Amino acid sequence: MLIGLMAASDTHENNYFTEIAKTAKSFNMKVCKFSPENIDMDLKKVRGERFDAESETWIATSFDLPDFVYDRCFHGLVRESTETRHKIEWLKDNSNFLGLGLPGKWEVYQILKNHPHLQAFFPETVQVTTPEDIIGHLERLDKIIIKPEFGAGGTGIYLLSKTEDGTLVSMTKKGTKYDRPFSSKSQLNKWLQHLLNRYRYLCQPYLELCTQNNEPFDLRILLQKNEKNQWMERGRGIRTGQKDGITSNLATGGEAISLDNFNKRNPETISIAVEQKIHHILRTLPVETEAVFERLFELGIDLGIDKKGQIWIMDINSKPGRKIIQALQPETMKDIHRAPFQYSQYLAEQLQKAGE
Repeated sequence: MLIGLMAASDTHENNYFTEIAKTAKSFNMKVCKFSPENIDMDLKKVRGERFDAESETWIATSFDLPDFVYDRCFHGLVRESTETRHKIEWLKDNSNFLGLGLPGKWEVYQILKNHPHLQAFFPETVQVTTPEDIIGHLERLDKIIIKPEFGAGGTGIYLLSKTEDGTLVSMTKKGTKYDRPFSSKSQLNKWLQHLLNRYRYLCQPYLELCTQNNEPFDLRILLQKNEKNQWMERGRGIRTGQKDGITSNLATGGEAISLDNFNKRNPETISIAVEQKIHHILRTLPVETEAVFERLFELGIDLGIDKKGQIWIMDINSKPGRKIIQALQPETMKDIHRAPFQYSQYLAEQLQKAGE
């Protein structure tokens, strides 16, 4: 069985793919890696690299379409060309993807916000298409967060606050908070329009998702399917940002700390009641998300906890990073590397039963 590891470029996730490929031998499977633009739809071939198990190196070659594809192409703030998107969709019809991914944040929110067991955990979210939309919400709420619909890693997130002199726009970049005051509404309009010309944005009320010391933090939980199609938690950890900062993403300067260390520093934050809510979300969210969207293989769930102990589902990522788990629970990486093969085996058995 040939497993294809697909990424946006030849170098993207190279170390991760190599560690996955090293475990293929024990499953009697072969591994290749490729980027979507190297799919040849006419010849039904792919140009990429095959992993040589003996030398543990990648060898450039072309190969037949993989039996199963582990798709790690991030859509984020980078838009693929129409041709590349077309090739990915074509491959979905001609191979078996472990997970078919999720649409944008807005579409996911629109459907899940009405789920009776989950709706209490979603912050109010609206799509904004004009500067007037954003300013209207700011007038109503005094403090709002705007974030790109297809954002990743905390990029493009801004906090807008009403001040006596106008509006203060804040952002975090590489661990440093930047503030930009706007006293003129027309200047703010111009800046917002520039933002909206580039990306589609969502707007949420500003929630105080921070410790008593005003350090923003969130809880990242990584889930993957096992060989029985059951969701398994692979690890969890806390990301904290700079004091008075906006985001806790590692890409914007956040720090990963273990749950134990966080609880020692902030003993009142994660109570038994909060733990019970987290358990409820983990039991419900993956199953219900997959029920309304397409097949999923892994999920990164980001939860915010406000000062009143209310939990908020801040992000559901079908192509999650592993930095925080690798840093805090490196012993679980072995299971993470084995998971694509185990889930491929499950899907192969299902296809066999269905006579495909």
